[in-house]
Amino acid sequence: MSNFTFKLNKAIVALSCSLILITGCASSDSAQQSIRLLTHKDFYVPSEAITDFEEKTGIEVLVFVEENANTMVDLLERSVDNPVADVVLGVDSLERRRVTEKRLVEAYQPIAIDRLDPSLVLQDAMLTPVSQLAACLNHSKSRYEVPERRLDQLPDPQRIPLQAPTSFDDLFDPRYAETTVIPDPLSSRLGIYLLVALERLYPEDVEGVTPWPKLVDEMLRSGVEVAPSWEEAWFSRFQPSAGTESADTRSLTWGSSGMPAVSVRFIPELPDETDVAVLDSGCVKVVNYAGVVADTPNRRDAGRLVDSFIEPLFQYGVPDRYGSRPARSDIVRTEAWRRFGVEVTAIPIDEWRIGPLWEEWLLTWQQIVRAIDSGEEPLPPVVEVTLPSQ
Repeated sequence: MSNFTFKLNKAIVALSCSLILITGCASSDSAQQSIRLLTHKDFYVPSEAITDFEEKTGIEVLVFVEENANTMVDLLERSVDNPVADVVLGVDSLERRRVTEKRLVEAYQPIAIDRLDPSLVLQDAMLTPVSQLAACLNHSKSRYEVPERRLDQLPDPQRIPLQAPTSFDDLFDPRYAETTVIPDPLSSRLGIYLLVALERLYPEDVEGVTPWPKLVDEMLRSGVEVAPSWEEAWFSRFQPSAGTESADTRSLTWGSSGMPAVSVRFIPELPDETDVAVLDSGCVKVVNYAGVVADTPNRRDAGRLVDSFIEPLFQYGVPDRYGSRPARSDIVRTEAWRRFGVEVTAIPIDEWRIGPLWEEWLLTWQQIVRAIDSGEEPLPPVVEVTLPSQ
């Protein structure tokens, strides 16, 4: 067991003690200076950066890990009168409004703020951007390649593949739908970002009519597969990652602009090319933030830890399994990123507007899935969805 894992387990025990108020649960290391960091499983924390911070400052970092960004913020909200952490890491665009409005964090401006991508920096300084992600459609290149043939041969109609998808709208074409797998929004943050993309591309009109639920209904009825998690969709069902070209695997999925680079991350020698392509259509931009927890007794050290998140060692370690990118615009990327990273036009999430709405969208998703599973008729052409008032 690594030192980082040991400290992580010890931190989880410490957090449990603080939550259930068990007396006599003090650590033998209580005299050592420490700081509590709250994050979640979907956010990759570079362990070498945490170790470097500890060695430079003499401050032990106790890492508490929640299931996802939503449950992490739930915990912050429940413990607002007696904070369970000094720093929170991994607040995404969907949770920014709640964290800010409920004053779960306090303003802090990091020392190296001028190194950050200016488009990510918040004017109120309540949260510090640490990474960004462009959620996009990914597809297999090889599945859409035309087989080689001699010039005097006529093409075999049975072997002519579909052309590679060119637009987000291809998701609603039955020919592409039956080759697509997406992560379930109920269990995957990336799946929720897909709903955000749908709402952004097909927003409600001036009369309050919302078209995207009808499109989701059509998409699922046309054969789009819903995987229980993003990991299942990407590693088991998506052809380039599943390691098989069987007809059972899918060639179109929802991932990110960073997935071509991620797909070759653990190959000893980088290949000349990757089978993963990015569809620059309907992409949405997600930002992950860190913040100093409100009313922390360790505000000074909390600020120092936030400062470390935008130092090169942490930023260089940001690229994760989801294809995230550093929040710094000057950071040197890995060789895989330089060769296979893709720049796309991603629509920023309207964090202030969408914050209160996305959980309502999950209910709409559930209703559609239940209707299909129970054999109900397809939704009518126009669907009115009641959203909570802003």
